[in-house]
Amino acid sequence: MASPAPHPRRTVIVAALVGALAGGIGTTYAVFSATAGTPSASTTPASASALAPAAASAATATASSAASTAPTASPAHASRSKEQAAAALMALPELQAWSALLEKQSGGKAHGALIEYDAALRTVRGKTYWQFSFVENSEEAALRWESFLLSTSDDEILVEDLASDELLSLERWRKEKQPGKRTSIDG
Repeated sequence: MASPAPHPRRTVIVAALVGALAGGIGTTYAVFSATAGTPSASTTPASASALAPAAASAATATASSAASTAPTASPAHASRSKEQAAAALMALPELQAWSALLEKQSGGKAHGALIEYDAALRTVRGKTYWQFSFVENSEEAALRWESFLLSTSDDEILVEDLASDELLSLERWRKEKQPGKRTSIDG
């Protein structure tokens, strides 16, 4: 006796649920595949060393297209996509150095990674930003080192100073906080 054919409507519903769950999981982290530099559905943050080639090319592409449109509240209309923003952030020399330091100090057991800490765009003075944190990612935990806002409309990067509750420009952060000298989560 042959088994009955699956009901087409049930198949569509199951496929839609699986797709929605996979999409929800994928937005939790800013993850890139090590070979292609494209978004991945994996739920583990990518190491910065794997992102370096993709970050450099995306940062170049972002710089050339940054002046196109005004910011909107919709990510679909952003001139800098979430993936481009993450790649530009990981291309910063400070984050590259921190990632290399974490790898070396831990013997490869901890990695630098980006986590999108809020999927909603944040608006500051009428401009919208993607929200990411650089974390020390290990089997035990993901420890936040720094949080960043990346403009959806241009190449602006702001750094959240939790001690003063201020947003710092990248230049001011480099001058005042000297992130290049940082060797641990405590600064």
